[in-house]
Amino acid sequence: MFVKKFEADTLEEALKAVKLELGPDAIILKTITNNGLKGAFKKKRIEITAAISERNYEKKAKVDKVLNNDQKEAFYQKPASTVKQSINKYNNTEQQVSTASYGSMGLNKVVNTLAKGSASLVDVTNKTSSMLKNSLDDFLTTENEFDQHMDSTEEARPRQVRQTPQRESRPIQTEPRQAARAQTPAAGTVQHGKYAEPPVQKTSPIHIEEQTRAQGPAVGRDAYNELRQELRTQQHKMELLEQKILELTQNYQFSPKNQNEAKGIYQLRTTLKTLDVDESHILDLIKKATYELSKEDLDNPDVLFEFALKEMAGSIHTAIPLFAKIDNGEPVVTVLISEAASGQSTMGMKIAVLKKDVILIQYSQDAQNNASTDFAAQVFGIQVHKVQNFSEVVGLSRKATEAGKSVLVDVRLNNTFTDETKKFVETLKRGFHHVEVLCTLSAIHSELYNRKIIARYKDIVEGVIIAHVDLCMNFGALFNVHKGHNKLPLKFFGTGPVVPDDIEGATAERLMSGLFQF
Repeated sequence: MFVKKFEADTLEEALKAVKLELGPDAIILKTITNNGLKGAFKKKRIEITAAISERNYEKKAKVDKVLNNDQKEAFYQKPASTVKQSINKYNNTEQQVSTASYGSMGLNKVVNTLAKGSASLVDVTNKTSSMLKNSLDDFLTTENEFDQHMDSTEEARPRQVRQTPQRESRPIQTEPRQAARAQTPAAGTVQHGKYAEPPVQKTSPIHIEEQTRAQGPAVGRDAYNELRQELRTQQHKMELLEQKILELTQNYQFSPKNQNEAKGIYQLRTTLKTLDVDESHILDLIKKATYELSKEDLDNPDVLFEFALKEMAGSIHTAIPLFAKIDNGEPVVTVLISEAASGQSTMGMKIAVLKKDVILIQYSQDAQNNASTDFAAQVFGIQVHKVQNFSEVVGLSRKATEAGKSVLVDVRLNNTFTDETKKFVETLKRGFHHVEVLCTLSAIHSELYNRKIIARYKDIVEGVIIAHVDLCMNFGALFNVHKGHNKLPLKFFGTGPVVPDDIEGATAERLMSGLFQF
């Protein structure tokens, strides 16, 4: 079976391509309407998946070989029934010519000599075996084609006299040839009354041939009828399945859940669901659109998607970090908090390189080795201090601020939130004038994990940093996390591993472009 996909701007063009490529016997397996998701502003396209059996495809290929491009295009513009009849007629004519030339060669004389009357049974058996091995091809074959094959087999077979069982009171009707043999008993026969019994040990070859000839057609016809009935049943089942698939496809693609719902709203809901946007955010957008837009605008998907894009971008809260706001040169203490591998150490090094007169303090309860940041610190001349308790962090920060230098504290915590961390942050805010605490998330972590981190530290942080944005596969999850804690503004985006180039200020446009693939 051959399966191929066809794409076109309209359904008529797609069906025309299917007919030209696969012929009138093709079966439509699936139909998809592609809306194009770069903001859902692309023109719709129709995608059809069609299939055809190898037998029907070979028949069509034979016809295509004898037609040029113009003839082929004109030929397949005819009705499907006319095209199908022409293809079958051409193949039947070609098969008859081929059979006649082969029969004249006399290559099957041995088979005919052994069992001339068993040709029908052999044909039906071979046909049955072939259909069992290629069941799907036989299901795709039409009933008329199978009947033509069986009818041609019956016509090619010579006329035979079928014997029927006779009662003992009636004389057995024999052909002249058999009657002559009955009048002259062969050696070894025993006479009982009027008729002779067949020989016990020696059997006449002619008698075997005539008996096989009499039984062959009856067995072949029974097998044919049984196979034909089975094919009809399977074809009916396939037609019901195809109809069901077509109905489900149409209902899924075109029918909204609510018949009173506008077309644009239905497409907006479906698109945002595929982007993993939370259902509560989708409902808020629909309510606001229903309140502010007219009925005509709600039926226009382009207008509705433009409205949703503006609303979603406007709901993203961004802000400038504290050390960028202060221009008088006063020192600022910036604390980055994270758990596990979130790319925070690299983000801290990028900020330290961009900001002059900064010392970097790395605090880790596990005393992890930050070899990558050590190399960057040596290249850019950054002073790095590694500590394992909060008292050392406070002492180093005080010395740095007294010297007029800003401090960047990289705090890597364990999996559980402790009161010691909260006390440490409160101590920094009481002891220093300008302190900002930021929570670092990773775009490659799951939505559930990022939600858990923000929920744990939301009471002590003033903003959020998102690292690994260049590796993000689901911007819908980032949007959901930010919407759930919209009071915490986004400060920075990490866009790669290069220090200090791969860092940028957080913007709503970057998040929306990743979400809608601009």
